[in-house]
Parts: sequence; structure tokens; C-alpha cells
Amino acid sequence: MITSLLGDILLLFSLGLCGWALFRALHVPVPALLGTIAVIGTLRAIPFSLPIPPGFLHPLVQLMLGLFVGSRVTREASRQFKGMIVPVIIILIWAITILFALGIFLSRITYLDLYTAILSSSVAGLPEMTVIALATSADVTVVVIAQTFRMIITIITFPIIFRYWIINDKTKKKDSTKKKHFKKPALFLVLKKKVIMFVNSIKKFDLMKNTCKPLLNYFQDKNSFKSLKQVLFTLVIALAGGSLFWYLGIPAGAMVGAMFFVAGASLLGVSIKTPPPFVFVLIHIGIGIQVSSSISSKTVEALMSGKLFLPILIVTLIIFLSSFFIAYLISKWVKWDFSTCFLAAAPAGFTVMTALAVDFNKNPLNVSMLHLCRLLAVKTIIPFVFMYLL
Repeated sequence: MITSLLGDILLLFSLGLCGWALFRALHVPVPALLGTIAVIGTLRAIPFSLPIPPGFLHPLVQLMLGLFVGSRVTREASRQFKGMIVPVIIILIWAITILFALGIFLSRITYLDLYTAILSSSVAGLPEMTVIALATSADVTVVVIAQTFRMIITIITFPIIFRYWIINDKTKKKDSTKKKHFKKPALFLVLKKKVIMFVNSIKKFDLMKNTCKPLLNYFQDKNSFKSLKQVLFTLVIALAGGSLFWYLGIPAGAMVGAMFFVAGASLLGVSIKTPPPFVFVLIHIGIGIQVSSSISSKTVEALMSGKLFLPILIVTLIIFLSSFFIAYLISKWVKWDFSTCFLAAAPAGFTVMTALAVDFNKNPLNVSMLHLCRLLAVKTIIPFVFMYLL
């Protein structure tokens, strides 16, 4: 029995790791999650006989995800919140309004239930919304497709828009000093450069370097073992919070409880230590395995019918336009440069937008703090609304 269970887990995670390695080589966002869904989901849709995920995987993934998010709320981060109260309030009002207004709208114009529509309209993270979907009666596959579509569109378009913004700013500065016209590169040249970089990255991809080496480096580092006690203590705190919220029947309670307890401990001055980065990859693979278990040939037929494409496109467009307006509002209110506000209000992931802020020499702290506040608020509000109001 135990041998069979371990074999099933090993098979599923091996397929997930293959998907992660492939999608990382292709520079796809959230490669561990989307790569796992692509590989295992395709096999289940064929259909190909694969084992069902073990029952303990879902709460374990929730617990670990809550731990990672909660660990970002430190005393240093809380001090930064004081200087950005107005932007935080604007972002939170926008995120919550978009969440429920568009969720209700989407449920009215499509066949989607309210849970699925709300989670599909959320501007929080894909992994977090997927976990909440798995804990409720929402259609997980639809939530993943809607969130992935918006995330990919955002990640493709925002850097291009942002790049042209920066070039335009430089052009204006040059024109004001040298009175010379600075010619912007044509859009097709930018896209051509991206394609070349993409092809080169595939050629240079080293499976050993990108998968096994980080793991080996961690275990070869003596300091990693010294911090093991802190990691275990943090896990105990997350387990206590996750178990309590799970027992209370809160949707995605293991994730929300772990997040609250770890964040609270961090703010109280307790030394919080998260597991190494490769564990986060395994968490995303675990979420992908759970999502893939709901995929079948019938699911693919329903999604290919085209009933969802137009509503999701409309909702994505509304979110995009509203994010531009929110960026403009923040820039005018607190006098931040518009580019920073543009990244802070982007309807995409925490990590990607913060990385863009670093790449373009903007303020990554402001961007990351506003994304973190939005993520925490949405993750906290949705489960309680689902539990008590819907």
C-alpha cells in the first residue's frame, strides 16, 4: 500500500518536473505550475491512465503556499507600509471592486457559477486563486485558463508598452537638449529580438544546471543545515495556523491560517525561515497535479466550444483599462512616476512585475509592497466571503 502510494507520488512529480524543465526552457511564466498542468493535463485528456493525487497533497500544498506568502510580511516591510498608505488603499479598493463586480458580471453573462466567476476575475496570483478554487466548488480548470490567459497577455504586452514608454521618455529628454529626433526601433524589430533570445535560450538550456544543481548546492552548503531548526519551527507555526483554520471550515483554511500565523509571528519578532527555493517549485508542481486531476476529455471539449473566450477577453480588457486608470490615479495623488505606478497596478504576478521594476531601474520596493498588499487582502477576503456571504 505504502509502496504503491510512493510510486504514484514519484510518477506524478516526475511528470511535473519534466513540465517545469520544458516550460522554464521556453521562458513561460510560472513554469512549474503551468508546465505540470500542460504535461499531466494532456495525458489525462488523451486519456492516459494516471494515478489520482493522494488526499494529503492538497492541504499540504495549501499550508506551504501560505507559509511562503506569510513570510514576506516582515517588520521591515510593515514599516514601509506607513509611507504608502494612500496607494495601498487605492490598490485594495480597486482589487476588491474588480473582484466582485466583474465576478458577478461574468456569472450573469456566462454559464459559470459565482465562485468560478469571482476567482477568474481576481487580480491576485494564479497559484493562490487555484488553491482557493480547489477548496471550493469552483471549476478549477476555468479559473486556471482565465488567470493564465490574463497573466500571459499582461507579461507579453506590459514589457513592450513599458519599453516604448522608457524609449519615449529618453527621446523627449534628448530632443529637449540636443533637438535631435531619436528614432524608436520598429515593433517588428523588438519582436524579432525577443524571438532570437527565445531560440538561443532553448539551445543553451542545461537540464542539470537548471534542475539538479540548485538542489545539490543547497545540501552542500553547511549554513543550510544550521538553519534547518528555524525552518522546522516555521513549519510548526504554519501547521498550527493551517490546522486551526482548516478545522473552522474556512475555504482554503490551511493556506489562510498558515499565512496569518507566520505573518503574525514575523511581526512579533520571531525568527522566520522559509524552506529553500526548490521547495517552492515543488509546491507549484503539487498545485498543478491537483488541477490536472480535474481535466478530462469532456473538459477539453467544453473549453474548445468557444463559450468562454469572448467573456474572458472582455473581462481582461476591463481589468487592463482599469489598471491604467489606477496607475494614473496613484501617480497624481502621491507624485510617484507613472512607470512605477504602471507596474504596481499591473494585473500580473508579484515576482514578474518586481523583476521588471529592477530591470528598468524603477522602484522595486514600491511595486513589490503594493502587489503584496493586494495579494494578502484578496487571499484573506475571498475565503471569508465564500464562507459567510455566498
